[in-house]
Amino acid sequence: MYEWQWSVILQYRDVFMQGALVTIGLTLLVILVGTGLGTILGLLRRSQLRVVSTVVRVYVELFRAVPILVLLIWIFYVLPLITNIRLSPFSAALVALSLNLSAYVAETMRAGINAIPKIQYESGIVLGLSPLQVMFQIILPQAFRSMLPNLLGHYITQLKNTSLASVIAVDELLHRSNIVISNSYRPLEVYTAVAVIYLALILPFTICASWMETGLARKVKQI
Repeated sequence: MYEWQWSVILQYRDVFMQGALVTIGLTLLVILVGTGLGTILGLLRRSQLRVVSTVVRVYVELFRAVPILVLLIWIFYVLPLITNIRLSPFSAALVALSLNLSAYVAETMRAGINAIPKIQYESGIVLGLSPLQVMFQIILPQAFRSMLPNLLGHYITQLKNTSLASVIAVDELLHRSNIVISNSYRPLEVYTAVAVIYLALILPFTICASWMETGLARKVKQI
C-alpha cells in the first residue's frame, strides 16, 4: 500500500511558490498582450477593406486551429532556424499563448459588437459623432459587458495552458514540480499539490465569471 509523505510539500514549498508566481506572471502578461492584440484584430475584422478583413479572418482561424503545444515548439525551436531570432523560453511562451488568446478575443469582440443593434451606430452618426467616437463611446462599452464572461473563460483556459510551457523549460509551476519529483521521487504528492494550487488560482476566475453571467441574465430579464 502506498504511503503518502506530505512532508515533501513543506520541504519544497518555496519551489512551489516560485513556480506559482511565474505562472501568475506569465498568465497576466498573456492576458494583457492577447487582449490588446485581439481587440485591435476584432475591430479590423469589421473593416470595409476586404483585404484587411480577410487577412484578419485567416489569422484568427489559423491560431485557433493550431494546437498551443505545436505553436510553442515551433516558435522556440523552428523560428530561430528561419529568422535567426532566438527567444527565451518565457518569451516564446508569452508569444505563443498571446497569439492563441488574441484569436479568441478577436472573435469574441466581433460577436459582441455584432450583437449591438445597428440603429445605435446610426443614431450616433446622426448626432454628429465620428465612427471612432461611436465605436468607443457607445458600441464597445455595451459590447464589453456581454463579452466579459466569455473573456474570463478564455483567461481561465490560458492560465491552464501555461502548464504546456514546461515543454520548453519555462520555470512555471509544472516545470518546477517535475524538478521536485526528480529529486524526491514522490509524484503523487507533488501532482496533488499542483492540482490544489491550480484550483486555488482558477477558482476566483470561475466564481467571477459565474457571478457576471448571473448578473447579465438578471439584467436581460429586467429589460
